[in-house]
Amino acid sequence: MSEKILLPGEYVGPGEVYAEGATTYAAGDEIFAAAVGHADESSGTVKTRISKPSLKEGDIVYGTVIMVMDSFAIVVIYPERKEGVLPAAPPEGKIPVRNMSQGFTRMVRDAFRIGDIIRARVVTIEGEKAELTTRDPELGVIKAFCSVCRKPLENKGGRGMLSCPDGHRETRKTATDYRKYGNIPI
Repeated sequence: MSEKILLPGEYVGPGEVYAEGATTYAAGDEIFAAAVGHADESSGTVKTRISKPSLKEGDIVYGTVIMVMDSFAIVVIYPERKEGVLPAAPPEGKIPVRNMSQGFTRMVRDAFRIGDIIRARVVTIEGEKAELTTRDPELGVIKAFCSVCRKPLENKGGRGMLSCPDGHRETRKTATDYRKYGNIPI
């Protein structure tokens, strides 16, 4: 019996039989191939010759804050390269207020603002959703922009107190290496 070769975008099967993963994606209750391979019904996966690492719990990611709500922030995820390969990752992550800092965070806007570039750790991944944390000192905002004039903010004084060249002051949950991050491996 010959195996059918699947191309990216081809229908693999129903979600009850096949699982979403690094080589597949879901559209409703249907699973489609994201890489060249063949379907393996016994394991519910698409087997490929080339394996692409996928993002997992504990991995470090970078991101841009795109939405700030009362109890969480939404971030576009840019995973770190692993062995020269960019791992498969959910497109967005959520940082609940409880995961923003080790201490008490009164408002999400005290930690993040839209446009901030952050470093975070993956807590959980469920399908296309990732929960992130910035509780550790080396995690948090690595570059921020003024909410008024959009100029880059400098860390002048206490940790988390930032100001722009025009004198506007704002607070953020900054990483220990704020504005000293060098090349980001994404």
